[in-house]
Amino acid sequence: MEFDLGTTLIMFFAAVLACILSGYLGARPPNLKTDAVRLVPYRLIMLLSGTAAIILLVHIFALVGGNPQPAFTPY
Repeated sequence: MEFDLGTTLIMFFAAVLACILSGYLGARPPNLKTDAVRLVPYRLIMLLSGTAAIILLVHIFALVGGNPQPAFTPY
């Protein structure tokens, strides 16, 4: 499955947006007045979406540079 430039750009901006949003939500101080516990691992989401954004950025550079890597063909 190969992605063209438009699909890769959409996924890149979605990953950057998820990284920024989860970084903001994970940095909020806990509310000790209520017993509510945050059950969403915002730091892990930030780490994974940041990693995906870096991989997608490398793919964008390969597509723009005119040297995309060939698709993996199994044996």
